[in-house]
Amino acid sequence: MKFTYGEYGKDILKDLNDDGKSVFVFSDNTLKNFAEGRAVNNFFRRNSLYTTMSSMLEYLLPEERLVIREEKRTLLFYRAIPEDLKKKHNINSYYDIIDLGENFLKFYRELREYLIKDLKNLQKWQEEYLQDLEIIKDNYMELLNRYKYIPQDWASDLNNYSLDSFENYEKFVFVDISFFTPLEKKIIEKLSETFEIEFILQMAEDDFCEKKLKIKKFTFPEKADGIEVIEVSDEMHQLINLMDIMKENKIELFSQIPENNIYPIFAPRIFTGHKNILKNTDLYRFMELQYEILSGITEKIYQGENGKNKILYFPSQTILKALENSIFSDYYSFSQEEINFFMKIIENEYQYITKDFIDKDELPRIILDRKKITEDTEEKISGFIEKLSRIIEDICQIRKVSGAGELIKLMENKEFFKFTNLDEDIYIDSINKYFEALSEVKSLEMLEMHTTWKDYFGENPAEPLYKLLLKYMQLKEVKLSSRKDLTPTKIKSFGEEGSCLKETGVYIDISGKTLPGKNTRDFLLTEIQREENGLLSSEEKRLHEKYRFFQSLFNCKKAWVFSMKNEENDLDTSPFIEEFMLNYKLQTTRPKYDQNDLLSMARTFFKGSSSAKKEITINSLPKNDGDFPEETIRLGSYDYSLLSLCPYKFYLQKVASLEYQTRELESKLSPRIIGIIIHEVMEEVANEKKDDVKKGDFSLDRIDIVGLIRKALYKRRLQIPFHLDNYYKEIMFPVFIEGIKGFYKMLGKVIGDQNVISFSGEKSKKEKLMDENLKVILSGRIDLIIEGSQDNYILDYKTGQGDPRQLDFYSILYYGEENKAKKYIFNAWNGKLEDFSSRKNPLTYGDMKNQLREFISTPIYKRTEKHSTCSRCEYQQVCRMRWEDEK
Repeated sequence: MKFTYGEYGKDILKDLNDDGKSVFVFSDNTLKNFAEGRAVNNFFRRNSLYTTMSSMLEYLLPEERLVIREEKRTLLFYRAIPEDLKKKHNINSYYDIIDLGENFLKFYRELREYLIKDLKNLQKWQEEYLQDLEIIKDNYMELLNRYKYIPQDWASDLNNYSLDSFENYEKFVFVDISFFTPLEKKIIEKLSETFEIEFILQMAEDDFCEKKLKIKKFTFPEKADGIEVIEVSDEMHQLINLMDIMKENKIELFSQIPENNIYPIFAPRIFTGHKNILKNTDLYRFMELQYEILSGITEKIYQGENGKNKILYFPSQTILKALENSIFSDYYSFSQEEINFFMKIIENEYQYITKDFIDKDELPRIILDRKKITEDTEEKISGFIEKLSRIIEDICQIRKVSGAGELIKLMENKEFFKFTNLDEDIYIDSINKYFEALSEVKSLEMLEMHTTWKDYFGENPAEPLYKLLLKYMQLKEVKLSSRKDLTPTKIKSFGEEGSCLKETGVYIDISGKTLPGKNTRDFLLTEIQREENGLLSSEEKRLHEKYRFFQSLFNCKKAWVFSMKNEENDLDTSPFIEEFMLNYKLQTTRPKYDQNDLLSMARTFFKGSSSAKKEITINSLPKNDGDFPEETIRLGSYDYSLLSLCPYKFYLQKVASLEYQTRELESKLSPRIIGIIIHEVMEEVANEKKDDVKKGDFSLDRIDIVGLIRKALYKRRLQIPFHLDNYYKEIMFPVFIEGIKGFYKMLGKVIGDQNVISFSGEKSKKEKLMDENLKVILSGRIDLIIEGSQDNYILDYKTGQGDPRQLDFYSILYYGEENKAKKYIFNAWNGKLEDFSSRKNPLTYGDMKNQLREFISTPIYKRTEKHSTCSRCEYQQVCRMRWEDEK
C-alpha cells in the first residue's frame, strides 16, 4: 500500500492521474464531484471511476434483496416488537419507537462495522435490555427474510463480496479519508490481494497510523497566515459583522452544524443551509404549522340528550403561532388586524376554540371587548370568522383520512390545498419534490410488508400519517434558481470541501458548545464500555472533528473565524480556538460593530435605509382637550386605583387604549379564571339564597354547590387546560365547597339578629361624584351588598390578596361616604372572612375628591413615585421611566 501526504494549503487533487484504470474513492460527494469535474474527458478511452466510500461498498457488497430505506426500516421494526415487550416498554404506537428503532439499527450496524460479535463487561440491566433487543432482532430478521428485504444500514455483508463491477480497473486510490472502520480495513486488505492500493491524505505524515488506517493526532502547520479570529457575543452580533464582510468579499461560509443555523430561516434570500432541502421551503413550513394544529387537537366525548356528542378542541396558542407566521397568514389571507382579533381570544385566556365557539355570538363580543359594533367592524369580524372557520375546516378534512391513499388524494387536490400558492421563485422544483414525497408515502401501502395503518397508529391514523408525509418531505433536496439575484450564500459544514482550496472562508457559530460538538450518549453503552469493546471513542470523534475543522481553515488563503463568548448566555470560547490562538500567540480581533449597532445595521443590510441612530426620551406627557370625551372621566374601582398609582399608566391604558397583548397562554392554573368561576358560583348561590336570608336562614343544605361549580366549569371549559381537570375536581372543588358553606355560617353570625332588608349579588351602580372643569362619574359592581335594619354590608370575594380601598370606593359610590357600610373580604381559598371596617387610613370621600381635583388641574400625566410599581409594569418599554427625569 502506498501513502501520499500533502500539505495544508496545497491542492491534493492536482496529481490525480485519470488513466482510465483507477477507482478514486472520496470522503464525500462534494469532493468527488469537484475532482470528477476537473477530469478531462477522453474520447478514445473511458475515464477512471469516481465514487465515495459508501457507493463503493454498495458495488463491492451487492445485495440481491430489496434495500429498504427511511421509514420502511422502522415501520418493519415496529412490527417485529412482540406484544409483551410493547407492554413492558410502554409502546402504544409507531411514533413511540422511532428513536428506539433508529438506535436499534445504528447499534447493530456499528457492531457489524467493528466486527464485534459479543459485548463484554455489561451490567445486569444492560444484559436484560440487550436480551429484549435480541428478541426483536430475531423477529426483525425473520421478517426481512420473509419479504427478502435488507435495511440500508445493514447492507454490508462480506459474504456478498464481488469484484464484478471493478474488472476493468487496476488500482484503488482513497482520497482524503482519515479514518476507516475495521470492516472497511478488512475490505481494503481483501482488495489489496487484487489491486494496487494508494491513500492520498492532507496531513503531517506522523499524524496518520498506516497500520490501523486512522488519524492518531493533529499537528498545527508552521504558519497561520491570513486567519483572523473575531470575538462576538451571539448570533445577531455575529450576523451584523458577517454581513459587513460579505459587502466587500465573495466568501464561502462554514458552520459546525449548518442545519441548526437560524439565518436561512429569517433571511432565506441571503442564506441557505448546507443542503437545499424541502424543509426550508414555505411549502414545508406551512404544512408543519398545519400539522402542529392537527396534533394539538383534543377530542372529548360527552353524553348528550341524543346520545354521545364528540367535540374537537383546537389549541389556541398553536393557531396563534401559525397566524404570526407570514407564510400561514398569507395563505389564508389574514390581515394584521384579523391576527389582532385572534389575540383577543388569547388575552381572554381561551386555551381552546371549537367549531361551536366560532359559530356562536360569543366571539364578536370577545373581539369587541365592550366596544359598540359598527357596520364596518361587523363586516371585518365576519371576514375574520370566515377565514378562521376555513383553517378549522381544513384541519378537520385532514383528520378524517384513514389511510395514506386518502391523504395523498386530499393533498393532491388543488381545490383543497392550493400548494402552488406556496411555490417560491428561489427554488425551481419544490412542488415536484412535494409530489415525489406524496408518491413515496403512497407506495408504502403497496409493499408486501404493509398491513393496515391502524396496526401502526391506532384508531386515528390521520395525524401520524401527516407527520409521516412531513418526514418524507423534509430532507428532499431542491434546486436553487440560477438567477443571480436569487442565489443565497450557502452555509456549508466544516467537512464539506475540507481539502479544497478556498480564496476566502468565513467560519461561524463557533463556541465551546458547538466545537467540539456535544458527545451524544450511546443509548446502551457507557463511554468506558465503548472503549473496552473496541468501538469508536469520544476522543477519536473529537480528534476527527478537530482535524476536519483545521483542515478546512488552513486551506483558505484568507479566513475569518467568529468565536462566540458570552458569560450571561453560558457561552465559552471553543477549546480548539483557544489552542489555535495559544499555538500561534494570536489575539482576537475586536468586531467592527457592537450589539448597539444591530438595528441600524439591519436596516442598512436588509432595507438599505440610513444607519443613523435615534434616541427618544419622554420626560412628561401633556394632557389634550380630547382625552376625555364629553369632558367626562368615567372611573371604576380598578380605574381609580390605577389613576392614583400612576396617572401616566392610566393614560396609556385607559385614554390611549394602548393594550398590552398577551402572546402566550399559561398552561397552569389561572387566578383570573378561578376568580371568575368563584364569582359566578357565589352569585348563583346568592340569587338562590336571598329569600332565605331575609328570613334568617343561612343554611346551604338545599343548594347544589357541586352542580353550580360544574356548571361554571363547563361554561369556562375552553379556558381551562385539560390536564388540570383532576386538580379542579379533587382539590379545588372540596376547598371551595367548604369555603362557601363556611362563608354563609360566618355571614349569619356577622348579621346576627337584625332583619335583612336587601340581599343583592353582583349589583351595579353609576353615580356622579363631581362636576368641576371635568365631570367625574363613578361606576362599579359589588360582589354582595346587604342592607340590614341596623347596618349596611359590602362584601368582596377574592381568590388572592384583596385591596380594602376597593371597598371604600364602593361605599362612596353607593352611600356617598366611606363609613356608611361595614366592609368585608371573603377569601375563597382559605375560607376567611376579614373585617376591614375600622382599619386605619381608609380611602375617604374627601381624599378621593382632592386627588381627582389635583389630577384634573395638573397639565401632564405624572409617572408613579414608587420604584416597585415600575418594575412590575407591562408598559416599561413605552414609558421608559428614568427617575432622574422626573422633577
